Amino acid sequence: ASGEAYEKRYHHCEILIVGAGPAGLAAGLVAGRSGARVLIVDEQVEPGGQLLNEAMEIGDESALAWVKRVVNELDALPNVRRLVDSTVAGYYDHNMLTVIERSPEQDWLRERLWRVRAQRVLIATGAVERPLVFPDNDRPGIMLAYSVSAYLHRYGVQVGNQVVIATNNNSAYRTAFDLARAC
Repeated sequence: ASGEAYEKRYHHCEILIVGAGPAGLAAGLVAGRSGARVLIVDEQVEPGGQLLNEAMEIGDESALAWVKRVVNELDALPNVRRLVDSTVAGYYDHNMLTVIERSPEQDWLRERLWRVRAQRVLIATGAVERPLVFPDNDRPGIMLAYSVSAYLHRYGVQVGNQVVIATNNNSAYRTAFDLARAC
């Protein structure tokens, strides 16, 4: 049946990068340009990480334009391979990693298990925003600042008319400014 087959592959590379946000893409570009065999693994379907959810600039261009330019260059390099919609499931001795690729390019294949041996591994998975702990913090309308940014910038949805922001770090200020501009 279509999409019911599974496959496994072995892969060797000099550098395995986990994460295709700004740090992972920049590292992949430097390593790829040097001629190293590079494998970039990202759990998202679209590269860019948090840059997809914020109105930022890198150098003289928008962050999204930077991501597109870097990804185009990476994809043109014969020594660089990118796996999207993929998860590093295990990290073992001597830089042996297992990767589950959920959306291989072949339509007859459901998943692929990669066993990767890397000389070096770079973990570039970004930061995880931790919620403040208070009673009923899981009620509708209570969300993390990164979620608010994603609604605003990625999906064009305003999260409310009267917003209260409580924070334990300075990343929420960017969200507050974005909300003020959106009103």
